[in-house]
This record gives sequence, structure tokens and C-alpha cells, in this order.
Amino acid sequence: MKSLLLLTLFFAQTATLHPPDLNGFWNNQYTPNLAQALGHEPPYTPYGLERWKRVDTKNDPTGLCLPVGPSRAFTAPMPFQIVQGPDVIAFLFEYQTIYRMVYMDGKPHPPDIREYPEFMGHSVGHWEGDTLVIDTVGINERSWLDTVGHEHSAQLHLIERLQKIDDNQLKWTVTYDDPVFFTQPWSITRTFTRGKSIDRIMTYSCEENNKDVEHLQGNKK
Repeated sequence: MKSLLLLTLFFAQTATLHPPDLNGFWNNQYTPNLAQALGHEPPYTPYGLERWKRVDTKNDPTGLCLPVGPSRAFTAPMPFQIVQGPDVIAFLFEYQTIYRMVYMDGKPHPPDIREYPEFMGHSVGHWEGDTLVIDTVGINERSWLDTVGHEHSAQLHLIERLQKIDDNQLKWTVTYDDPVFFTQPWSITRTFTRGKSIDRIMTYSCEENNKDVEHLQGNKK
């Protein structure tokens, strides 16, 4: 029994010292409605339920070119690229040409991140065997979790686990913890698939004044 335990610890340490290579181009598993992936609606607080009932997709933040936030970036129909280094892992999203940095240097979140939340939040990561674990806080409330309009507060805390199943698949499990909108944490799992060798991140253009065309002045006299 002791030998088996030591062997398990050895393999776990080896996987951490030599983590899997996640570099490359990956396709999201498009998930416009997180409730469908969950199998039912999330466990709302009374406030969260009331907000959900009032959601109007015409108010989609991306219609104003606002950044999508970390959750929706991984559930959109657009691909992303991973650039992996020892101290930081970068996720480069085609959607809105936005990026996300996961710091692997062992430093904690900035002490003031909750006072000055950002669209993509602040992410720190570490390896648990062959699984990348990402902890994200400091996400402002101006993004949606998905396309249909599940909202969140600035208290949202994401825990993501990214595991390489094989050379062509990544398993992504994300846990949403937000005491303002949900009575308890809840999780979904999606699968990312590797893109072709010729794939690349394409340009994504979002014009901030696209809803103000009627007020634009031409150069006709």
C-alpha cells in the first residue's frame, strides 16, 4: 500500500515538473446557454432570478463592443490560441481580438483587484498533476456569462480545470461561484478540439459607434 502511494506521488510530481503542452490553436464547444450544459437553470438567489427574468438580448454587452469576459470567451463559436510559458500562459481569443493572461509564478492576486475589477479579471494558475487549475477573481459585472444573458456580479469567482485528454482534445471544467446571483457554486464541462495546422486567429472588428450611424455626417454638399 505504501509503495502504491509513493508511486502515485511520483507520477503526480513528474506531471507537475513536466506539464502537458497546451500550445496551439483550439476550437470552442459553442455553448450559447449555460443552462443547457448544466441540464437546468443555475441555482439563482431571488435577486439572480429576478435579473434573469428581465434579461433582454438587445442589451447584449458585446453589441457595444464591450469585452466578453472569461466565461463567454470560452463558450463562444470563435476559436482561440494558447501560448504556454513557465511563468505565464496566454489565451488569445479571436472573439473581439481579446486576450487573457494566467500567471503561473506563484504570486497571489493583487490585493486591490476586487476594488478595481476588470473585464477579464485576474487569473493565477498552477498544475495539479496533468491538470491546469485557474483561479480568477476581480471580474467586473459588465459582461455576460453566455450569449443568452446569464449575468453575474463583481463577486464572481471562477475555478477552471483544463486537462489535455489527448493531442486533439482539452477538457474544460468551470465552476461559477457568485453569492449575489447564485445560492451555491455550480459547474459545467466542455471539450475543446484542436484546430488544423493551417488555422490562425483571424481579425475581428467591432465598431463602437455602429449604433449611431444615423447621426454620422457624410461629405456630400
